Parts: sequence; C-alpha cells; structure tokens
Amino acid sequence: MRRSSKGFTLIEILVAMTILFAAVVSGVMAFQNNMQNSAKAAEVLHVLSQVEAARSSIKFSLQHEQETRGQDLYTQDVKVDWQAEEVAYLPPAPYFDENADGYTQMGPRYHLYAITLTMNYGTTTRVFNYEELVWDENLQRAASP
Repeated sequence: MRRSSKGFTLIEILVAMTILFAAVVSGVMAFQNNMQNSAKAAEVLHVLSQVEAARSSIKFSLQHEQETRGQDLYTQDVKVDWQAEEVAYLPPAPYFDENADGYTQMGPRYHLYAITLTMNYGTTTRVFNYEELVWDENLQRAASP
C-alpha cells in the first residue's frame, strides 16, 4: 500500500537548496563586481578632475621657467609626470601697418610644445598627449609694435 506524502523528499530539498545557493552566489559576485567598478570609476574621475590644474601648472612653468624636461607635480594626491618637447618657435601672423603701407612680420614670439602628461592615482594611470602654445616671456616685456 502506498503511503500519502505530507512533505518534501530529501532530493527535492537538496535541489531547491542548490538553486538558492547558485542565485545567492551570483548576486554576491555581481555586487562585488559593481563595487570594484565603482571604485575604479571614482579613481578615474579623480584623475580627470585634476587634468586642468596640471595643465595650468605646466603652462606656467614653461612660460616662466622655460623648463622643458618636466618635473613631478602633485595635485590632490595625483602624481603628475610630464615631458615637454619644443616643436616650433614661431612668429605671430603678419599685421597691417598703415605707416609702412603693407603687412609687417614680427620675429618669433611663441613656443609650441608637445606635452606628454602621465597621471597616477591609486591603481589608475592615464597618459595624455597635447600641444601647448606659450608666449615668449622675454619678448612680452619688450615694447610691442
């Protein structure tokens, strides 16, 4: 004679626990992955927020000290290494001079530098390459035409 069942069998309980365990493990792993991605994004955002401060400091250094080899900077715990290489030393565009009845060309007045900027914070490293135009500080003090 067959007995009526009023509960779950051991096999049914083990299958249900296995499914529940797989769901919990998947949820925990997704949460950990999201936390790691969030921390990495926060580091990248912190580095990117300091780019303009680093560029301003580099431009000031190039304009006043004519330092082209680069030096270490720190801005809000972001280590900034930079290298500048002079690309050109050029004059401004010619201007029309009424007294001379024509265009007048000045001598070279500004430097064009190719900058390589490396920023490090935590585990994040970002490299930026750009060009910076710097007016010649010595000629700026001289009388302009």
